[in-house]
Amino acid sequence: MSGSSLDGLDIAYCEFVNDEVWKYDIIIAETIPYPESWLSSLQEAPNIRADKLIELDINFGLYIGKKTHDFISKHGLSPDIVSSHGHTVFHNPEKGYTLQIGNGQAIAQSCGIKTINDFRTGDILLGGQGAPLVPIGDRLLFSEYDYCLNIGGIANVSYEKDGKRIASDICPANQLLNYLSRQLGSPFDTNGNYAQLGKLNLELFKNLNNHNYYSLDIPKSISNQLVVSEFIPILDNSDTSVQDKLYTVCKHIAFQLHKSLENRPDQIIVITGGGAHNTFLTTAIKLETGLNVVLPSKRVVDFKEAMIFAFLGVLRSSSEVNCLASSTGADRDSSVGVIHYPL
Repeated sequence: MSGSSLDGLDIAYCEFVNDEVWKYDIIIAETIPYPESWLSSLQEAPNIRADKLIELDINFGLYIGKKTHDFISKHGLSPDIVSSHGHTVFHNPEKGYTLQIGNGQAIAQSCGIKTINDFRTGDILLGGQGAPLVPIGDRLLFSEYDYCLNIGGIANVSYEKDGKRIASDICPANQLLNYLSRQLGSPFDTNGNYAQLGKLNLELFKNLNNHNYYSLDIPKSISNQLVVSEFIPILDNSDTSVQDKLYTVCKHIAFQLHKSLENRPDQIIVITGGGAHNTFLTTAIKLETGLNVVLPSKRVVDFKEAMIFAFLGVLRSSSEVNCLASSTGADRDSSVGVIHYPL
């Protein structure tokens, strides 16, 4: 898994058992930080020529495959499949396309194992957003919680309503927080320590909340390009302190989550993703929503998304539904992902 926050390549070795209900175990997991060369290449990917992007897709697939092979060898593992989300370069479901680089055949060749990737395109071709894809895992693996919130580069939530799994991207999250933290010399705001030194800037808070995305009906999703082109400028155009911006963004995330869950009873919400480590943010969410906030083990917090993409691969291998139309807006449920075999 390579997320929009660009923290590194998440690799998780997981085991799944279906004994009337699905159970999971994240046995071993690591985040491999990107060297500066790969960090730069992935950041610049949306801006390079088509032929260079094709080359990058292959090379990144070989890189993922090698790191996966090294991980398997290091821990003496024998996985059945490799399931890769890849790294999102473009996501524009309204125009009918999405692109996650990290070529699946290159991964299969590099690590020598059956590989499944490209989980979003199939859903888009069925009229969906190609996102979010995690809700099938939330439904089958985390059913003890009323809401599942993941705070990565973008925050998304899912929950059951009238027998359907409802889900959507809530708002930009770590992409904004990390952007601001880097201005203070830190890759992220540890525990929200910078944010808690700030105060609410009402003008910035209103400008963020007034973005057109929040007036759209679900299902809906946020692309990295939207964050960069429209949300980052809102921050840049504010003349308040970085600490005030961090405080205000945290309050914005909590406010938008509360809005998305309006008129629903106070229940239990489990929070995962990098943002779950931001104590100031999780406290803001608890205060704003009134929900009972649960933080699972650090391994689940950090690797839930990677684990669920492994689960998507398991379901795809047996042609079971792994993508819910109620979450993406597609014409129907489907089993998405492209399967590659080493030659």
